[in-house]
Amino acid sequence: MSDRSELALQLTDAVAAAQQAIQRSGDRAFRTFSLSHRAHVALAAVDQGGPDGARPSDVARAMGVSRAAATTFIQRLEVKGLVETNTDPDDDRSVRVTLSRHGLEVLLRVGQVERRLAARTIEGMPASAIARAVHLLHEFRSRLEQKQLEVVR
Repeated sequence: MSDRSELALQLTDAVAAAQQAIQRSGDRAFRTFSLSHRAHVALAAVDQGGPDGARPSDVARAMGVSRAAATTFIQRLEVKGLVETNTDPDDDRSVRVTLSRHGLEVLLRVGQVERRLAARTIEGMPASAIARAVHLLHEFRSRLEQKQLEVVR
């Protein structure tokens, strides 16, 4: 294997390992509020829906589950007071899911915990090294996306 191929594999492995560590960190932050990773994903998907809320199909897509499974999960979150469902103003046969005040509070608090953990993680690292890593990762993502488009064509 060429040196560049080996470096590409090492970079990919390092990015994947970092992503897993970030996810575990977020999960720990959510567990402080007695919520699961799936709840984190679902609440983030609802938040992405903005003030109008998200459709259950949006939540399902983010969670990687069927719409029916997402609907059941949304109902559990509603029982916990984290989300609210309302009739979709554009289609009275559908619903929109929005964060409740409590759900928004939890999401904000989890974000604060995640930021504190991230800040502690980079303590002692030179800012220039962090900036270079951020630049490299953006470039890596951009090139991956470009190559994926070439493969599809």
